[in-house]
Amino acid sequence: MSMKTSVVAYVYAIVAAAAAALVGLYLYQPNVELTLLVGSAWLTAVSILGSALSYRVRGSTFGAVSFIPFLTAFVLYPSWATVAMVGAGWLAAEFLRPKMALKRAFNVGQIVLAGCVSIAVYSALGGKSLQVDPTFRALPHVLAVVVFLLLNTLSVAAAVGLAEGKSILRLWYEGNVAGALYDVVAVFVVYGFARAYVDWGGWGVLTLCALVIGLRLTYQSKHQLETTNKELLELFVQTVEFRDPYTSGHSQRVRRFSRVIAEVIGLPAKEIEKISKAALLHDVGKIHEIFAPILMKPGRLTPEERAIMELHPVKSAELVAKISELQDIVPAVRHHHENWDGTGYPDRLKGREIPLASRIIMFADTIDAMTTDRPYRKALGEAEVRAELAKFRGAQFDPDICDALLQSPDFNRIFDLSDSGKVLSLTQIVESFRKKVRTPAVA
Repeated sequence: MSMKTSVVAYVYAIVAAAAAALVGLYLYQPNVELTLLVGSAWLTAVSILGSALSYRVRGSTFGAVSFIPFLTAFVLYPSWATVAMVGAGWLAAEFLRPKMALKRAFNVGQIVLAGCVSIAVYSALGGKSLQVDPTFRALPHVLAVVVFLLLNTLSVAAAVGLAEGKSILRLWYEGNVAGALYDVVAVFVVYGFARAYVDWGGWGVLTLCALVIGLRLTYQSKHQLETTNKELLELFVQTVEFRDPYTSGHSQRVRRFSRVIAEVIGLPAKEIEKISKAALLHDVGKIHEIFAPILMKPGRLTPEERAIMELHPVKSAELVAKISELQDIVPAVRHHHENWDGTGYPDRLKGREIPLASRIIMFADTIDAMTTDRPYRKALGEAEVRAELAKFRGAQFDPDICDALLQSPDFNRIFDLSDSGKVLSLTQIVESFRKKVRTPAVA
């Protein structure tokens, strides 16, 4: 599969910039003290170990903890020779897995470029080799780590953005905002690892190796557990939807719509994730045997059948409640068919008695029903959906959420099949931050 011309050109540019930066660093300080380079060699070996122990995150993306030894090597001996050694070591690590030559060139190039710029910043601000002077100099140390991480993550986001035709800023934000705290911690971890080598020599490196392996096993176990749980939930939801030929993919769409609506009203990321889970599982109770004949029935339901179907939020909540980690979303699942005016089911809650997550899922659930072909009608378009939401504002729907959704330029994201609902544009990021600062989220 051939790569886009823009991606190829970008990789060449990164490699050229890395080579130029390395030459510039050499011209700035060509002399090398081999005794000071030993520690960097050990740390490069640790980095290769970290790469060998990387684990699959998603698709062809792998997670690793190699950047900590890299940064430690740079502050331990800020020299062009250190960057060259790290680059050579990373190139060797690239051959541990089958990859295109262009990908190998990019991965090595962006590490060398980020390392050169990081060392240049560190040296320009008065930073010295910690083997010569182990004093913690906050400004050069912090900025060196920040610059390295920023260049590294931005260059990767740019490569992915060009390859997939997506917003670079959106990808960078999505990929790094959740790990910002870990990046802050990395500032102190890097200094701690460097002092471990300065104070303990080879024993410090062995300690570092143990920490790398421990971090890898911890992160991998956590990631695999989260992935397994997510896949099991999605498999369960798909099993439920097999019973109803008209709702295939319904829960996935409701989850996507719920995320969009939650973002529009300015909820924090943690709350959006909870709502997303509740939206995915809102109909799992339909797997109960009492619903099977009704779900398979063509045409409209009788009053008795409708009364039975109105039990599905209760059955869904009962199933979700059996999972200890999902206790906090049980109310959201149970009440997703409550109407703002108190005419919904199962408990006829009214107004703000209804959990906020349930109010959001009500919107998403109804929008999906309107935008899906049914035996008795065709899917509605955006204008018709707008009209229906406005018509039932204050009766079926929370009026504040309704107004926010209809007035938002992001309303059309619901009709954009390429929008996963998981990433934000720069404008949306700024707008979300402004809302959080100036106005409280709808509750």
